[in-house]
Amino acid sequence: MKRLFFYLTVISVITCSLQSYANEQIRICTNSYEPYYGENMADFGPFIKITVLALKEAGYDAEVKFLPWLRCLNEGKKGIFDMIVGVWWLNTERESWTAYTDGILENEVGLYKRKYDKLVFKNYADLKEKNVVVGTVHGYINPESFVQTGIKTEQVTKDLQNMEKLLANRIRLVLVDKNLGAYLLKKQGEENEIEWLVTLQKIPLRNGIMKNAKGDWVKKLDDFNNGLWILKEQGVVEKILKEYDIQF
Repeated sequence: MKRLFFYLTVISVITCSLQSYANEQIRICTNSYEPYYGENMADFGPFIKITVLALKEAGYDAEVKFLPWLRCLNEGKKGIFDMIVGVWWLNTERESWTAYTDGILENEVGLYKRKYDKLVFKNYADLKEKNVVVGTVHGYINPESFVQTGIKTEQVTKDLQNMEKLLANRIRLVLVDKNLGAYLLKKQGEENEIEWLVTLQKIPLRNGIMKNAKGDWVKKLDDFNNGLWILKEQGVVEKILKEYDIQF
């Protein structure tokens, strides 16, 4: 009986030790934003692959869930998730419940045109004077300098719609992320019909650590940034971006 009690005690100690060394799980929420991340992409795309590896480097496991964007924001704010993947926004209201990680990559936002259009970008005033129509997406935050000039725009609900309008010569320019535009064109087999005109803004793409989630959000933030730094130093981030044909 004493021997049985001894064995049970040893098993209990081992079990507790294993549990104490188990990696903490980070609950991640996002929506699809190909070619950077998406539910149907290998490893959920380069951005999430890098995110998961950075967390692993810091001793965390990750659980990724894809939801509509507004639901991600709402549930993230409540602390249901530990991290929201892929954030551009930096504003006072969201900083009350979100801590921003270091940038993983930069979104290059600018203008695409048809390849054989002789249009040359001089400045916003020149585009406005020539009555150039630029395709934009409803709800997107566009470069402030672009918005203030009052250039004529036509809004749609999806980036693909703008690329199709550009190909059909219904608009002259499209305001879009460079890699996203190239990705959409390649899927349509039209990558040789359109070319990049000019970069208007570069925006760091980050993750958001939820301050209202369980655990120490400051530690999670520091741990993630340290893990990301290691991956960058090792050349892992650059390698993954090249694997997915992401220009940087």
